[in-house]
Amino acid sequence: MAFLVWLAFVLGAALAQGGLAVFTGLVNVTANTFNTVACFPGDTGLQDPAADAADTGGDGDGFELNPLNAFADAGGNATNTDGAADRHRYYNYSISMGASCSITGIEVRLDWWLDSTAGVSSMSVELSWDGGTTWTSAKTDTVETTSEHTATLGGSSDTWGRTWAVSEFSNANFRARLTSNSDDDLRDFLLDWVPVTVYYGP
Repeated sequence: MAFLVWLAFVLGAALAQGGLAVFTGLVNVTANTFNTVACFPGDTGLQDPAADAADTGGDGDGFELNPLNAFADAGGNATNTDGAADRHRYYNYSISMGASCSITGIEVRLDWWLDSTAGVSSMSVELSWDGGTTWTSAKTDTVETTSEHTATLGGSSDTWGRTWAVSEFSNANFRARLTSNSDDDLRDFLLDWVPVTVYYGP
């Protein structure tokens, strides 16, 4: 009822002013409730890491040559020499989204290649939500090339086997760990870029 009174007032004012409404003494309409969507579906886009560290495994030095080169696309490459079983962490992705969002998927991109396709080699990724204490099961790219190729692990509807909270993507919590797999101890792994995309919705 209050809304009809207010509408009649506005229309009357518009007619009185030659079609221009003049608001002078509005009545508050308390009966109307406006609902807002807390989180629209979307994604973070490709987010670059800004920190790294070698992990245990193999000879313990991870991508020992220029690991920071994997922070951005086409900025040179990180190299893991004689890399079978070596592991390396990338983190500080500065991932941001609304606190009320639900995570629908996570995608890790690997731009990488090998010095040789001798032997059987691959690259695996695990994700951590607690600073590296606990890890998801690994996802693996088995494509072997001696020129750079792009692998996409995960996707818009793949949550890597768990339910994520937005807070777990903070720089203090989120980690991506790469493992260089090979049955040839002399295999070198080269990495150009390791960005992450997070997909979310209400």
